[in-house]
Amino acid sequence: MTVTNPDLIVTTCGRALDLSNTELVIERSNSLFSYNIHKLKSGEYVIAEKFYANPFNNRYILLNDDQIELLKNL
Repeated sequence: MTVTNPDLIVTTCGRALDLSNTELVIERSNSLFSYNIHKLKSGEYVIAEKFYANPFNNRYILLNDDQIELLKNL
């Protein structure tokens, strides 16, 4: 029997993280996907995009404070 932990993820830059040890900052979802932002203890952020119909398209993007500030200005 294989048990998988849905909180263990790999970001688009290849970093392995455990989302259960993060602070959920923003949580949005609809019937097609969810879009959540998690803050790590290091001060970095992870954007988690989960697609319900095709979990192979899920993305986890790691951002630092400077990148978050740039996004606020868009």
